This record gives sequence, structure tokens and C-alpha cells, in this order.
Amino acid sequence: MVPVLTIGSLKASGATTLAMTLAAVVCGADIPVTLIDAARDPDAADWAEKRQLSARLRVVRACDPIEIERLVRGARRRGEAAIVDAGTDPETLLSSSRLADQTLIPVRFSPLSAFAAVATDRLLAADETNGRPGRTRAFVASAVTPIPSRVARAVEDLILATPTPRLPVGLSLRAAFEAPFLNGGSLFTLGDDEAPGLDRARAEAAMLAYEVGLLGPKKVNLNPVSEPARPLRRPLAA
Repeated sequence: MVPVLTIGSLKASGATTLAMTLAAVVCGADIPVTLIDAARDPDAADWAEKRQLSARLRVVRACDPIEIERLVRGARRRGEAAIVDAGTDPETLLSSSRLADQTLIPVRFSPLSAFAAVATDRLLAADETNGRPGRTRAFVASAVTPIPSRVARAVEDLILATPTPRLPVGLSLRAAFEAPFLNGGSLFTLGDDEAPGLDRARAEAAMLAYEVGLLGPKKVNLNPVSEPARPLRRPLAA
């Protein structure tokens, strides 16, 4: 079964970038996907209007919980993937998470982002008895930085202090992930002149899609923390 994902945090931390990137990977693998733009700002919906997208990718703007539920249930009936960009609104995060198989909480290279991610995790934990049985959640780095620092270590410590796992893969801080906002299209339709570093960005995006089960069975159980997670920063080469 293709999963339903909800992505969001109480502070803007790259949820739309993650949602758009994962949706592009899924439709690039010839899997139909519905991307529901439920965030405060309609960035995903605006993206879809810039350039013609794959026929397998449908982007729908919907902020009403009843409409979001209708769209998710419709995707499940059709055997499609569904990704909800839930944005930062607490009620949207809660209602969308109840519909999902997995909720991803993005974390950027920032203490404020980490504080918001932990607060989001607590909000969802208090509601975990509601909604779809067996649903899981995890933190995911949305802009891995190559610069080690005390700030990066502090961000990691904040996240690792929670019982909720962190995915061992994430997205790096790359121009290629931001290029679709400007140009339309996706990692798989843009050229190198529009989005530098496409090969690495595509590889990272595919790894993340596999990790969350969008391209096949999940590689890890999201509930126990059995493996060390990928850091939010990369150590400098020796």
C-alpha cells in the first residue's frame, strides 16, 4: 500500500520543499500522487501553475479539514500516494496527522526550528490515540549543512533528547531543491542551467522517498531508535 504522508511543523522549516520534492520523486517513478497544499501560503499550488507537471501528479489547494480528508480518502481508494503539506497551523497539523500513515516533522539548521519541531512532536504525541491506528512520526532534516558548529550540535541534542526517532537521511542545503519554486517543474524536469547540482539532489530525494516507504517497503521501523541518525550537519573532510 502506498502511504499517506503529512509534513509540517509549528515553524516554517522546509515542509513545502520536502512535500514538493517527494511528490516529484513519486510521480517520476510512475506512481500517481496527490499533493495537498494545506499550508498558510499556497506555495505548492503556485508552483504547480508555473509549468506543466506530470499527469501523474495532482496538486490541490485545500485548507478545510473535511476537504483534506475527502482528498486523502479518494487517493487511498485509487491506490495513489498522498502527501499533505500541513504548514504551521496546529489544527491543520493535528487533523492531517490523524489521516496519515506517517507524519514528518522537518528540522532546519536553527535552534528556533528545533524548538518548534520538539513542540510539534509534543502536540502530536498528546493526540496520538486519535486518528489512524499504527501511524508513526519522525523528525527529518530539511537542510543539512556541511558546517559543524556548536549551534549544529545544540540542534542535534534538542532533537535526540526526544523519544521520537529521526530519519537517517534528509535533504541537504542545495539550490536544486529551491529552483522549482522559481522556475516551476521539478528535479526531474529542470536542466542543470536552472538547478545546479541536480544529480546529487535527485539521489538524496530518492533515498528519502525510499526511507519513508513511497517507493517500496520502509527500510526501518520508525518507532524504535535502533540506528544512529544522520546528523543535521556533515563533518568536514579530514
